[in-house]
Amino acid sequence: MTINNIAIKNIKGNLNKYAMYYLSNVIVVTIFFIFANFIYNPGVSSGNISDKTISEVASKLMYLCEFVIIIFTFIFSNYSITTFLKSREKEFGLLSMFGLTKTQIRRYVMFENITISIVSIITGLFFGTLFSKLFFMAISVILDLNTEIPFSISSKAVKITILSFLILLNLISFITSFKIKNNNIAELLKGERIPKTTPKFSKIKSILGIVLIISGYIVGIFSGTAIIATMIPILIVVIIGTKLLFSQFSVFFTNKLQNNKGVYYKGINLITLSQIIYKLKDNAKVLFITSILSGITLASAISVYSLQKVTLSSLEENCPQDIGIIEQGINSHKVIANGKVEDILKKYKFDIKYKNKIELIKGKNNDKVIESKKSTYGIKINKTDFNIMSENSFNELAKQYNKKSLDLKNREVVIYTYDLTSGIANEKIEIPFKNQKTLNLNIDGKVNSFNILDNLKGGVINADSQNTNTIIVSDSDFKKLWNNVSDDNKLIYYGYNIKHNLKATNAVTEIKNSVTKGQEAFFTERVISAAGLMQFLSVLLFIGTFIAMIFFIATGSILYFKMFNEIQKDKQDFIGLKKIGVTQEEIKRIVSIQSFTMFFLPLTVATLHAAFAVKSVGLLYTKYFIFIAGIYLVLQIIYYLFAKWMYVKQINSWNI
Repeated sequence: MTINNIAIKNIKGNLNKYAMYYLSNVIVVTIFFIFANFIYNPGVSSGNISDKTISEVASKLMYLCEFVIIIFTFIFSNYSITTFLKSREKEFGLLSMFGLTKTQIRRYVMFENITISIVSIITGLFFGTLFSKLFFMAISVILDLNTEIPFSISSKAVKITILSFLILLNLISFITSFKIKNNNIAELLKGERIPKTTPKFSKIKSILGIVLIISGYIVGIFSGTAIIATMIPILIVVIIGTKLLFSQFSVFFTNKLQNNKGVYYKGINLITLSQIIYKLKDNAKVLFITSILSGITLASAISVYSLQKVTLSSLEENCPQDIGIIEQGINSHKVIANGKVEDILKKYKFDIKYKNKIELIKGKNNDKVIESKKSTYGIKINKTDFNIMSENSFNELAKQYNKKSLDLKNREVVIYTYDLTSGIANEKIEIPFKNQKTLNLNIDGKVNSFNILDNLKGGVINADSQNTNTIIVSDSDFKKLWNNVSDDNKLIYYGYNIKHNLKATNAVTEIKNSVTKGQEAFFTERVISAAGLMQFLSVLLFIGTFIAMIFFIATGSILYFKMFNEIQKDKQDFIGLKKIGVTQEEIKRIVSIQSFTMFFLPLTVATLHAAFAVKSVGLLYTKYFIFIAGIYLVLQIIYYLFAKWMYVKQINSWNI
């Protein structure tokens, strides 16, 4: 029997150990090929299917992702194979005893790895081809393309994928083959049965780890706009703290539980805690790496998802209409010709969802005004200028935008002030008239006094260049004011909402170009800026999801490897436990607790890290955080149940 035959037979006999490594490689190759196939798709590279800028941005992001995938695969595969080799010392000892030289064992290991690599690449290309069409359809929807990206398999993408992973995985195989220890046969045969010393810890280092993490959190939260300068020091401090948390504090905490007789001697805790303290010490490095990777994945996913949702929400709040035009005078059409908007939208075959014609009256604050501080983007809240709107006009808009309708008495007003923080969670939103009971407005030279019922953030109509506040008055008050002001102080606001608005960029661009020269300040739109921004954020989120998936699978696989690489050592422990009367069900419970600790301890730490990281950059929104963290938790539970099931299945096969 040749070395190659032995290697193939060994792979077949250890499928449960190789399964996650193989699947992880398949997923990485699949995603790499899908991205490469998109980059080299004729429709994308020519820029015919989308705005060329967006196509270029998407392609560049995917180039970056390809690089990340290659680097990450190198680190992950190198670690996985090294860990796997360490657990096979007994096997290598037997091979040495049967006469195989160190060089032959290296060839044996390299052949194993190359075989799995080739099968992974072939499988990955198959699934990549299968899912490329689905990926192109998804990207077409995300980019809001009028035409779908044509499906094609790029020969260049196939060649790059095969070449990249053949070189990468063979290089890893070559490097890791030299990590086989040169111990004597007796030591190799003992393998991991060499007795381990009692785990030691430093109380000072344990406390220091917690102090460093908490310090990093506190500095991050209170850094505000200085977070850019403090980010790297915070990251270093938290990483060091996390390392100490797993290498020192986890052992220190478990030791304290062992010293608590009420806990230690309850049920199977005596056995469970005794084993967990060794597991935590042995796997401190793995748990540390997993928690950091998971934290980065969670923080990135939550940040991008929150940014996308908050940006859209902020845009809709301050600019509720797709197009807004303010004309001075009742029958004036100085900004744009009458009917021009409708004609252009009809030309591009876009239907109008809502069209509003609203009468407004100009007013100025007659009270003493205290200047506001500038927002993050250097914009001040306008406390001086007001557009007065009737209750009836507001209620019509309220129906369209699901706002609460108003029922005002004479001299009662509600003020709407634009939110200039752009949804940044850390920035305090100033509501300028919240604690003010009355407001005196100068309307056409006459002072009118009103009672403030409420001051709300957001816009009823699009924000103009001065961020003029909107004030809602009762219909009877509005009628009196309208009849007593000059035409110079009367405004007509035309608001348009378009069906499938993000696809209407060309139509809105033509409308914008039709605005009379010098009147641009009275025209507002949200379509052009929103379409580009949302496309970019959607592509970022979509690609980020794939990268997050790779990180997630890798972290889960690392834990899976550690569990199964220690299974032979655990077998001896379980045989010993069986001899002293521990039942099969109790052994399964011990396995469940140990597996749960391995999978969910780093996830808990990662979630805390992600929460404070996202909070530090001002993007912590509870509902978005819960949504993303919830998805991650569900996937982790599935992974945990699968790993536990495989582990228990292995225990049952021993018939102990």
